[in-house]
Amino acid sequence: METIRTPLPIRTTLAYGIGEVGEVVFLGMFNTFIVIYYNQAIGLSNSLIGTAIMLATIGDAISDPMVGMISDRWRSRLGRRHPFLFTAPIPLAVSLYAIFSPPDFLTGGVAGEPNQIWLFAWLAVWTICGRVFVTLYTIPHHALGAELAKDPNERSRLFSSNAIIGYVSGALFSFSVWGFFLSGESLLADGSVVPKHLDASAYPPVVLTACGIILVMINLSALGTLDRVPYLSSVAKSDARRSLLSFYREMVGVFANPNYTFLMIGFFLLMISVGLSDTLSVFIATYFWEFKPEQIKWFGLVGVPAIIIGATASPRLMRKFDRKPVLIGGLLGLLIIGPIPLVLRLFDLMPANGSEYLLPIIMFNGMVSVMCAAAGAVAMMSILGDIADENELLFGLRQEGLIYSARAFFAKASNSAGHFFGGIILDVYIIFPFDAVPGEVDADVIWRLGLFAGPIMCIAGFCALPFYARYRLTRAKHLEILKELEKTSQR
Repeated sequence: METIRTPLPIRTTLAYGIGEVGEVVFLGMFNTFIVIYYNQAIGLSNSLIGTAIMLATIGDAISDPMVGMISDRWRSRLGRRHPFLFTAPIPLAVSLYAIFSPPDFLTGGVAGEPNQIWLFAWLAVWTICGRVFVTLYTIPHHALGAELAKDPNERSRLFSSNAIIGYVSGALFSFSVWGFFLSGESLLADGSVVPKHLDASAYPPVVLTACGIILVMINLSALGTLDRVPYLSSVAKSDARRSLLSFYREMVGVFANPNYTFLMIGFFLLMISVGLSDTLSVFIATYFWEFKPEQIKWFGLVGVPAIIIGATASPRLMRKFDRKPVLIGGLLGLLIIGPIPLVLRLFDLMPANGSEYLLPIIMFNGMVSVMCAAAGAVAMMSILGDIADENELLFGLRQEGLIYSARAFFAKASNSAGHFFGGIILDVYIIFPFDAVPGEVDADVIWRLGLFAGPIMCIAGFCALPFYARYRLTRAKHLEILKELEKTSQR
């Protein structure tokens, strides 16, 4: 039986939010640098990189729903979610370190050629491990947020704070990586001078720093929210003893809710665009705009005020317009505003590379795009919490873990598809060369890169809009659900 709740203290909100830092740092390192590191710094085929990431989706198909459902049914003195929060950090940090530390005999050492097949296998194995362990943490963490805050406005504020802390820390981490760890140029063994992020030997310090942040922040979050365990939902013994088959039946059953089904289909399509963006973004900054690392660092930092504005405004906008308009509005802003500079450059309507006006224009565009993305992300996380309430009324089960696990799987599966197709596009259509030097890549290659990273990348995202439009759980209906749940708990 659930203990009577007390209002969520500010320190708990902050403790919950800093847990997002661990996930953001892992995904920031992986999504930003994995392709440029393995392709340009080491020499692995883009197609094989995309395939390795795509293979991890098979592991996700098993681990994501399993972690979600097991954490929903877990019984311990630490509650349903915290045992996973304390277990995940060490193996997650080890996996990240291994991903960016392939042994010399696979990379070819200083002057040799990389072993494509064995290097591919190393990346695939450790990517699968990393994705499993990030699942072991993120799904219980997000499910915990839906449990911590039941009131719709309090839930919006909690996820808003979580988004602000996560995005801001990610932006500051990105600024530090580009501005300190990877700033400047490196002299390679063949005598060529390249930006430092194209030099494999520059990565160990930043990877170790990232691992340290993951370990500290996740554990601090788990410890800081531990005192709320008595106020969280618990699971009955009969529900805890469920078979593996019943788990998968429950997983299928959650999609009986049409609101959730339409939301997840739209999210899957959107994340394909995000995956393509993650794959191509560093190539765009390095080769399309020809920015130096000391310029790229500003992209993260200028996003901080945009994140704060977007995430802070989102709960207020949801109170005024409801959740769905904020979600769709944020998506539209991201898809329309984000690619504008690339489209203008394709038509020769942007300042030339090296112009003093180019960086400010790209930075301003990035700020507006991030503001829209932050507002939409807060709305999405709040909506999933509302659906957990709706499912409890419909099916009599608290399924936050399962609901957030399906979201996590759809995000990783579609993001992997973006990486997979992005890798093939780089190899087969764009025909991007190994050991490319900024400013010396063929103009046709650069034009094709901009075309895919701009308008083509957004197609899947626009296809998500009709599905988001089918979401029907309004604020008024959600309040009715909460009243019914309260009556049921009092019986």
